[in-house]
Amino acid sequence: MRYIIAFLISLVAFFVLDYFDINNILMIGLMFIIILIIILAPILYTTLLQTDEDKLERFLLKNKKNPHFYIIYALANELDEEVNDITEALLHKYKQASRQATYSVVRALYFKNLQEAKVHVNQIKPLKYKLYYQSIILIEEDDLDGAEILIEQMKTNWMRYALLAEIEQKRNHLSNARNYAHQARSKSRGLQRYILHKTYEREFGF
Repeated sequence: MRYIIAFLISLVAFFVLDYFDINNILMIGLMFIIILIIILAPILYTTLLQTDEDKLERFLLKNKKNPHFYIIYALANELDEEVNDITEALLHKYKQASRQATYSVVRALYFKNLQEAKVHVNQIKPLKYKLYYQSIILIEEDDLDGAEILIEQMKTNWMRYALLAEIEQKRNHLSNARNYAHQARSKSRGLQRYILHKTYEREFGF
């Protein structure tokens, strides 16, 4: 439906530009940007800002053919075979070192293969994700003090709270872990919220 709407808007825009004899390249470029935003807005809102987990799940299932979306569903619902197969497909398709490292680390941590994760984690370019996955590795190795040092450098709230929840679980402070998990979920949006929701649904019965 949004593509039909975008087509109609672009048609109207064309006639408006033609009627007023507007051939300014900046004006035409602005019009195309507006049309592009109209097309992408629903997807961007869902993937980045949506907080309704049921709507997020319906979106992911509707887009099963897109590996970027279905990997989220597979990870969140612990579908081991799908996680492995989709990761292989993504690694085959994208050759950029940082993206390959991210896919490899996510799969390695999912399957608790810490040695594999440590091989690739330093190649991840976005610092916040590198710190996040490095912290998970340290937590899995029971170096909780080392993980807390890295967590202090993080500015993304859901990441900090999610990692603190893991640390408190390791220390068997379940009440604190639940509180941090609640905060992590409440601070997250979009597809990340879906993963946290499904994870905490299993671990804490949210």
